[in-house]
Amino acid sequence: MIFPTAYFPSIHYVKELCRHKTVWIDHHEHWIKQSIRNRCEILGSEGILRLTVPISHQLEKQSVGEVRIGDEPLWGIKHWRAIKTAYGKSPYFDFYDLEIESILLNPPCELSALNSRILQLFIDAWDLPISIEHTNEFKPYETTDLRQMNWLTRKAFTEYQQVFSYQTPFISNLSALDLLMCEGPMGRLLLLD
Repeated sequence: MIFPTAYFPSIHYVKELCRHKTVWIDHHEHWIKQSIRNRCEILGSEGILRLTVPISHQLEKQSVGEVRIGDEPLWGIKHWRAIKTAYGKSPYFDFYDLEIESILLNPPCELSALNSRILQLFIDAWDLPISIEHTNEFKPYETTDLRQMNWLTRKAFTEYQQVFSYQTPFISNLSALDLLMCEGPMGRLLLLD
């Protein structure tokens, strides 16, 4: 199955990955704006907080694997601070904070490389039975292609205790970071269910 690359992918995205033993991440499709490729949603005290990685735009079409992270120097610090503020008091923040901080404050130049590091963090944290491969060339889209799915839509998911649940009702399909921070290794059971 071919998936798009994703920045702190949604829970639905990771749950769908778990349905396949080997998945292919497409680095050769054309860049698609305003998608999971460089965006994620986390839960802050005021509700959903959207984080977007700045990218360097080129005039001609470019493949996802060629997309470079933009020159906005403080984006990683801003994202790290937002994550720290949102999840600093979560039960599992202290188990993963140094790795997340390192990823965000020392990012590679290419967006796809950043996303690969983040995906590997989730695979390792949950010991997911997934083998990740990268495409060598663009494969044409099919009718039900996962690369064209809107991974940020609200999908039903087993409820778990979110950090700000005393203020807001449960919000489904946030970044898998929300599940990791709130449920830690036990989130694996919800993903493989």
